[in-house]
Amino acid sequence: MKSYFENMTPFGKALKKGTIKRTQNNYEQVLGLEKQILAAVDDVKNAGIPEEKINQRGQMTVWQRLEYIVDPGTWTPLHTLFNPADNVEGTTNVIDGLGKIAGKWAVVIGFDNKVM
Repeated sequence: MKSYFENMTPFGKALKKGTIKRTQNNYEQVLGLEKQILAAVDDVKNAGIPEEKINQRGQMTVWQRLEYIVDPGTWTPLHTLFNPADNVEGTTNVIDGLGKIAGKWAVVIGFDNKVM
């Protein structure tokens, strides 16, 4: 199988200038939505007690623990914006996702000790 993939002809081709121009509006809308999503995720990360106060207690936030334990560049969150009860805090207090720990993939679940 390895030789098959090594010798496989590339697929796909560069977009034509007309296609790029025609889809520019869609592209800008997607960028706008991505900014809104990042802002919502930032709101979840900053919900509750400030990070500095948690650190003064000798504790780490869930986000600091994730950064510490998960291999850099491998964290893939699953339900960061999930809030079915529509809590005032804007979060369920549970952070979960996939990430590599010491090179092995794992499902990671943490509880945000800054909220609720």
